[in-house]
Amino acid sequence: MKSLCLPVAISLTFFQTPIQAHTRLECPPPRSGKTGEKVGPCDAPDDPLLPAYPLKPGAFNTITWLESIAHPGAPGRLALSLDGDDSLESFESCLLLDHIPHDEYSMPFFSDPQSWHRSSITIWIPDVYCERCHLQLITVMSDAAHGVPEDTTCAYEGALETGRVTNTDLPACPAVYHSCSPVSISGTVPRNDIEECNTAEFEEKLEWPMRPQDSSEGHFDYSSYYHRGDPGLYDLSSSRLMMTGSPIEGCDSFSFCDPGEHFDMMVTVPEDASYTAMEGTCAAIVTMEVEDFEMGVLPSVPRNMSDVTVTVDQDPCAMCALAKPCFFEACPLRDEITGNWTGLAAECSVGGPFCEVCFPDSPCYGFGSDGGEDAALIPSGNMEDEGDASADAPLPPLSGESTSDGGSKGSSDEGIEASSDKDIEASSGNTTSGFSKLVLVALGVVICLM
Repeated sequence: MKSLCLPVAISLTFFQTPIQAHTRLECPPPRSGKTGEKVGPCDAPDDPLLPAYPLKPGAFNTITWLESIAHPGAPGRLALSLDGDDSLESFESCLLLDHIPHDEYSMPFFSDPQSWHRSSITIWIPDVYCERCHLQLITVMSDAAHGVPEDTTCAYEGALETGRVTNTDLPACPAVYHSCSPVSISGTVPRNDIEECNTAEFEEKLEWPMRPQDSSEGHFDYSSYYHRGDPGLYDLSSSRLMMTGSPIEGCDSFSFCDPGEHFDMMVTVPEDASYTAMEGTCAAIVTMEVEDFEMGVLPSVPRNMSDVTVTVDQDPCAMCALAKPCFFEACPLRDEITGNWTGLAAECSVGGPFCEVCFPDSPCYGFGSDGGEDAALIPSGNMEDEGDASADAPLPPLSGESTSDGGSKGSSDEGIEASSDKDIEASSGNTTSGFSKLVLVALGVVICLM
């Protein structure tokens, strides 16, 4: 029997993992505007044209960072390199602060950099001297969708490689984002004379509540991260940490877990806490509007404080809209046994399985494992019957006085609407997409019918 080969034009949406949190330093100014760099230890090569930002030695210094795509339970860590050395070993030799909580109020739109979510923390900078050290921020994806199953812990690969993890049997965290800023510190002891920084001393000066000894289960061990651990709530008007929480439970969303339902408070931050005090030159940044990235330039437009209205899209499949071609036009390129896409549609395999349940009418629905183990991560829904699923879902008060309709005083000149579909980077109307990279390509594919 002869094969009939038909040329078919397919428009495929190529994407990398569609459920990623993206972060970068804001102050000190980072090497680049990238928010999704997984290959460390930094986000970009050091550019000598970018001036080193001065930090005060032997003192508290406030640091700010931005999140462009939210993801619950994505803790941060700050480290300081040697002078003129941004190697992996260099950063791992000096942890400044670990288990920095993720703000569970975060709901940015990727395509609108001015909506990116700001957080701040104050750290202790030791009395060291360096003309060009580098401040490193890493943020860790610690959920099942990123390879950290429930009730398990992963460790930062850099710490594993350099032997700085308490439990060396832990697997490496599969998804970690990196951002670095060149800094200068005019202290007395050359940074390169210090073989290993005393992180415990820095924590003691801050009275940091998430030290290794503060968890009998090892949840706060250095460079080790428990499943969806270290959530926090920050004041939206000041970007200041208000409270820390227990690991998030009972929430299937990749992008937002309503704190009113899923936040279990551990520590209420005292008003006079050193780690939330606004100290140093970066402290002024929390009073400025978030601005588009420009190399070496800090925000300079004062913020207008007013009400913040937060709404949440109730349709769990909204973020998967752009994955639809993978489940229809690209089905001929999907293996029935493995469930993987091949050839020109290979990148559908990276994030496609998470959207499986949203396309029950797909000709290749269930390929691989009866719908896929990952598909269970998304509550049932149908892209063919989306309708208008958005609805107001007021959060606990963000800052200031509560309003009569459940809102609260916060930051921004206008009300901000945020929805769970913000995780798709390309936009459709007012829907912001959240794939880490989106490329629409017209592909000429020849399908042979037997």
